[in-house]
Amino acid sequence: MIKFKKIAVLLLVSMSYVSLSAADVEFNLALTNDYIWRGMSQTAEDPAVSGGFDVSSSEHGAYVGAWGSYVDFDSDTSTEVDYYFGYADESARGVSFDVGYISYNYPSEGELKFEEIYVGVAYKWVGVLISKGLEQAPDNTEWSVALGDSGLGVTYGDYDGVGKYTLVSFDFPKEFSGISFGIGLSLFNAADGGADEDGFVITFSM
Repeated sequence: MIKFKKIAVLLLVSMSYVSLSAADVEFNLALTNDYIWRGMSQTAEDPAVSGGFDVSSSEHGAYVGAWGSYVDFDSDTSTEVDYYFGYADESARGVSFDVGYISYNYPSEGELKFEEIYVGVAYKWVGVLISKGLEQAPDNTEWSVALGDSGLGVTYGDYDGVGKYTLVSFDFPKEFSGISFGIGLSLFNAADGGADEDGFVITFSM
């Protein structure tokens, strides 16, 4: 039997503009009552504010960006700042791919950081994302399936040596006064006798 520990509510505000140099710049801002990453709460089930920006080339597929959030690991860590860059494109046959690098940084912890390189491939409603941890950081493999245009999707991930997670999500196809609504169920099974986690997620975005 699944016991739901929490209801996560996410409010997402996105703003974007296109510059004259054919570069797309997009800003994002989010408020959530629980920041969940790979099935695990990063805020001890407390609220978090996050935001970032992306700069991408509409002609060449290259992108670079930064993102930050509040975190709580029962230590001096209170901030996560991620930096990333990569290249994404789609072939004439409808196969899309994404190759890049990301650095996860926790400034309040001094030297606490880790890095990954990733490769993602998707065709129609099926995709896989493989992240290779650098300098002994664990690897992660994530499979995603979307059931057509219904808004229903399933993601399963294997975070090597840490645990396995599943996210079942549903995004309502219609907007209400410009606001999108989605729900999801997050399950995490920890490796080596660690603590399992589960949560029911409600998302509002605009």
